[in-house]
Amino acid sequence: MDLRDDYIRRVVRGRSFADVGGLWGTVNEKVSVAAQAEARSVAMIDISPAGSELWTLFSERLASLGIAGCECTASDVCALVANGSAPQFEIVHCSGVLYHHPNPIYFLEVLRRINLRHLILTSAVTREAISNSFGTYHIPPSGAIFVPALEERERRILAKFWREEAGVGVCYGITDATRWDTRDFGPWWWLPTPRAMLAMAECAGFRVLASGPTWNDNAHTALLEAVA
Repeated sequence: MDLRDDYIRRVVRGRSFADVGGLWGTVNEKVSVAAQAEARSVAMIDISPAGSELWTLFSERLASLGIAGCECTASDVCALVANGSAPQFEIVHCSGVLYHHPNPIYFLEVLRRINLRHLILTSAVTREAISNSFGTYHIPPSGAIFVPALEERERRILAKFWREEAGVGVCYGITDATRWDTRDFGPWWWLPTPRAMLAMAECAGFRVLASGPTWNDNAHTALLEAVA
């Protein structure tokens, strides 16, 4: 059982649902999970341009599952909030975005702005100690790796881990060089520990109801409640 699916099914029945940034990989979207769990309405918000192949593949996937009526918005959710045009949803899901955002606390605040009840949040996270032939990298439980600040030795340790143990071919900024531009959401900007990720969510206006490791302990998923 996918922990994300479990959390969605706990809270979504009869409520409005939005998946933020769920187009990448197509089958990783959670609109279908919410619809099959009897959400009142479903929506996808993604930065991919309208008419792109990702939107086409998403539409084809929903059609193959017999799901209709999904509201699709091709936009950066942060821009929607900034210009006052962002809709609100009772349940929001967001996976695989937080560590790609140069301003993660701001991004969590944006998710809080569009959220009325619960957020299901997943992010890649770092282990507190990573050891391999290049050495050992340590980070305290309260820490977060700011990837642009890594020294070359640290980067080699992390690159070997993510390539060979986690099985990720490319992590821009870690396994492959990148040009750091705060408008670019492709690189891996941050890797928080699970504790740091949950604390960030609490600072942005959420209460942690449940959480657990996913992706062989390389990611963490949380069921969060929006608080006044």
